[in-house]
Amino acid sequence: MTIVKIGQFKKQTDRGQKEARYRCGDCEGKIFFSKIQVGYGFRPCFVCPSCGHYRFQLIFNGKQFLCFQCAGVNPYEGIQTTTRGGYNFIAYKMARFAAKNGVEGFHFPFNFYDYERPKRRRCEKWNRAIKILQALESMRNQSIFFGKVWDTAVIKSVENGTNEYLQCSVYELREYFYPFDGKEINTRLNV
Repeated sequence: MTIVKIGQFKKQTDRGQKEARYRCGDCEGKIFFSKIQVGYGFRPCFVCPSCGHYRFQLIFNGKQFLCFQCAGVNPYEGIQTTTRGGYNFIAYKMARFAAKNGVEGFHFPFNFYDYERPKRRRCEKWNRAIKILQALESMRNQSIFFGKVWDTAVIKSVENGTNEYLQCSVYELREYFYPFDGKEINTRLNV
């Protein structure tokens, strides 16, 4: 799935160009730009070739770049059909967090030692991102194994790095189940 954002064409839109040519696989075509008026001036955007609406992102459907609606893609489908605080919700959050923080080759189950720090990445930021992902993996495992549904505020505190249990090492996060919400975990199986 190839997505383009209007920010990728800043040079062309700043110069006043109205279109750009692209080549994606075997297909060639044009992407059209426009400017819409907002409260502080004008903002560049794409013009969907199918419906003509102004959009800030387009997706490649195999033939051309279209808006999500015309391509028949729901970008929020991964989050709309899950239980908030369940393991699929946490997996969705982890994948987005990994993409945002440049963790290449992200896969499940997440183990911090499978990933190496990129060459020009600051060590503190990388370690923080890996620690947060390992904590989210621990929460996801607790949700899978024990049926725990986490409060979204707790998930957000882990994502932001403000949860008190993130003070421990990444090795401990991998080995032990911590109660990130302060409540004890019922690990007994109901037989």
